[in-house]
Amino acid sequence: MIKIDASSLIISLKMDFIDILTQLYDEMIITEAIYKEVIINGKKKGKQEAIIGEKLIKEKKITIHKIDEKLMDLTLGLGETEVIHNSINNKCLCMMEDKKAKRIAESYNLDVRKISISILEAYQNKFIDNAEFEDYLMKWVKFASPSYEEVYFIKKMKELLK
Repeated sequence: MIKIDASSLIISLKMDFIDILTQLYDEMIITEAIYKEVIINGKKKGKQEAIIGEKLIKEKKITIHKIDEKLMDLTLGLGETEVIHNSINNKCLCMMEDKKAKRIAESYNLDVRKISISILEAYQNKFIDNAEFEDYLMKWVKFASPSYEEVYFIKKMKELLK
């Protein structure tokens, strides 16, 4: 099970990476705030990823968790705060691309993933082959706009996995 924030969800949807994430983590979970931000607001703006995300929710490939408890003030957006709070309560992984949110989540001893690390995990677990790795890496670069250093790091890590 993995909780996923808005930016990770959007990028994963654009990359067509959700099925791989489901293979890696079994269950993809978003909170209501993420649903509203990505799916509801995205559909209003005509975003293709919102339509795809809604379809995946209907197919039960993505689950929405309702947050009823009072949230901590983490000086983050509501979606990121809900993901961290819910990950703490459910003792599960979370996926966040934002550096500040990732640091805060890690300060609560959460196991935080980024899409790039999940691409490496998929390759290591043989869910994707070398060509698919390169394809997902290119999509990640296109949609996530990582730094040169991040791309270099992922490429070097892949070499170590061979």
